[in-house]
Amino acid sequence: MRKLLVVFGFAVAAPALALAAAPVTSGAYNDAMLIAYNPATGQVSGYFDMTQDGPPAFACIFYLHGKLAGTSAAIATDFPAAPKEVIKGKLTLSDPKHFTILLKPDPGGCGNLEPFDDPSMPASFDLASAHPWTQIVVVKSAKAYFYDAPGAAAHRKAYVVQGDGLGVRASRPGWVQVDYTGGDTPVSGWVKTTDLYPTP
Repeated sequence: MRKLLVVFGFAVAAPALALAAAPVTSGAYNDAMLIAYNPATGQVSGYFDMTQDGPPAFACIFYLHGKLAGTSAAIATDFPAAPKEVIKGKLTLSDPKHFTILLKPDPGGCGNLEPFDDPSMPASFDLASAHPWTQIVVVKSAKAYFYDAPGAAAHRKAYVVQGDGLGVRASRPGWVQVDYTGGDTPVSGWVKTTDLYPTP
């Protein structure tokens, strides 16, 4: 009888674990959005980068951050190179793989590519590929090379360029382990934090 009770106890534990899943799935979303959720802090961060070469040429680019409370987060957005130009808004989850973003006013250039300021139709995003990211960062240097390990003496041939968004897997003093998903083939490795814009 005791063994049966133990087995039963384990059987009912699984649903409780499922309920503890992250409220939003970190990863790459449709229409050029990267999102990361840090379960230790409740912070959500992201980077939207959509451009149209033209003519005419348009660009809608911003970094976002906030703290999830239930199924939504009050967020602040800015252009990484000009962090004082802040636009505030709201991220709302419909489920862990789908969310909307409403911003007031629309960030510069976004009205021509992906409007964010219409309350009746906020910009919506669907998960394209999940990744174990806890933060999104943006490249500041003209070239940021990948390394095989933090503190490695030599870098690899692969690099990312200014304005590229990266998903952070892990961190060490002066280094972060990241994924770049913006090219034809995803690239992973370590980059120096000095090559990145500061994050809030």
